[in-house]
Amino acid sequence: MKNYYELLAIDAAASVDDVKKAFRREIAKYHPDKVQHLGQEFQTMASALAADLTEAYRILMDPALRAKYDEGLRAGHAAPEPPPLQWATTPAPHQPQPSQPPPPSPASQDRPAASHSPSSAAGSDFVKRAAMLKLREAVDAVLGGSESPAAGFDAMFVSKPKKGFFRKGDEGVRLLVRFVPQVDTGAIADVWPRALKAPGEGVPCVLLVGPSIAPAEELAAGVTEQRRRSRNAGPVLVPVDVRDWEALFPPDTPSSVRAVIQRLREGKA
Repeated sequence: MKNYYELLAIDAAASVDDVKKAFRREIAKYHPDKVQHLGQEFQTMASALAADLTEAYRILMDPALRAKYDEGLRAGHAAPEPPPLQWATTPAPHQPQPSQPPPPSPASQDRPAASHSPSSAAGSDFVKRAAMLKLREAVDAVLGGSESPAAGFDAMFVSKPKKGFFRKGDEGVRLLVRFVPQVDTGAIADVWPRALKAPGEGVPCVLLVGPSIAPAEELAAGVTEQRRRSRNAGPVLVPVDVRDWEALFPPDTPSSVRAVIQRLREGKA
């Protein structure tokens, strides 16, 4: 379910003039001139987001359509969505053993680390915004729960445990998301102590997301070093390449977090 108010970054009580100003502000971010230096994946995303913004403008500027949309939004089933943006689908990555570094997946082994990295602040902002929109949709579909602020992170999602009748129920998840320009050992070192201080109970799971990602063996070494420094304390850290949602899962990654990434790979968000 797309929330057009969130998409335009306005309040649900925004006036027609506010909608118009927000649309002009947001649509300018996805002009072809602003994203032509990015890879084809992000150019496709820009086109899809521009289409969503145009549809949001059409709905919210029409009093009758807006009233119907608001009613559907309150009921939890807003206006029909356009076909979802199809992300590149890749096989599930090998799950590394705790004592061994995770090997790079076939999809990313020969890929230049920064082949699609944004070359401008505007491009970086777009990639982050687009990735967070898709991630929020996937988390909402899989985890539900609530979103809360957490210092040093772009979002924190908390879900309650789910009971199972014939199997062990799913544990509650505290999912912290940090978007970085480059997923590398420096980003791991920066996010690790922040995760230890994040509010909430239980071991947090961190999605370290970015459009450029270091080799898997370097990331494994970075995690090993941080665990040594913190005396084996720390989060379950999942590096994620936002270009195709390829991820490296530690063995203790919650199944629900795996499901979120799988949903993104399949383009269902």
